[in-house]
Amino acid sequence: MPEYLFDHSHKVFETIEKSDNILLFLDYDGTLVSFKDKPDTIVTPLEVEIVLEKVVQNPKFTVFIVSGRTLNEIKSLLDIEGLSFAALHGLQIEFSDGKSFSWKPAENVQPFVKEIKEKVCYEFKDEKGVFIENKEFTLAFHYRMLSKEKIEGAVERFIDTVEKIDKKNMLEIIHGEKVVEARPRGWDKGKAAELILNNIRGYTNTVPVYIGDDTTDEDAFKYLGNQGITIFVANNSNMSTLAHYWLKNPDEVLMFLKNLP
Repeated sequence: MPEYLFDHSHKVFETIEKSDNILLFLDYDGTLVSFKDKPDTIVTPLEVEIVLEKVVQNPKFTVFIVSGRTLNEIKSLLDIEGLSFAALHGLQIEFSDGKSFSWKPAENVQPFVKEIKEKVCYEFKDEKGVFIENKEFTLAFHYRMLSKEKIEGAVERFIDTVEKIDKKNMLEIIHGEKVVEARPRGWDKGKAAELILNNIRGYTNTVPVYIGDDTTDEDAFKYLGNQGITIFVANNSNMSTLAHYWLKNPDEVLMFLKNLP
């Protein structure tokens, strides 16, 4: 079981202070900002931008925003010089120096994602409680506004549609906070974290710190293991986690970032 971070803040901050370099991974939705009914209505709070700008300016920190959003979308939400990004659960990676990476096999699923979107949009055309988000390589089915009695049936219909069209089993289903998503099989945030770490191994005494709230972040928690500090943002969730520590919500994440040594 993870431990509440602020009960061990002295130990955590001491580890960070003694390290020459910190690779800070931050999820966005549910970690830096609170959830909203529609993800396209979220605006990054000014306080979050100010804190991130301060962290980025510290030469010992390399900051990666890790998100399920598209690269263009997450960059528009956090237009801060010096940030690096891992978008679409790590399918698209862009370093602050302009170097980039894209997982090429994801391109093979685009026709399936397009077909699934058309089918799902037709099936749910009269349902105002769902929001279907096409991210080119992935398709997200948000049901935050759906009444409780409709959720199970709606999610089953979405998954059934994906499985009928994806006959080659190239997609996998992941469940998030009131969202279910079809994404390319074979890549995740853990593999993205590994790639990023391998690209900065020239730094000495690098400690990765990863903060996330979603099931997709568990892949990164698993990969990092005891390599660094992993923090799960509970958001009133009872989900079990592989993270070392936990925080309650984005407000506590902001407090943690403000107190970084």
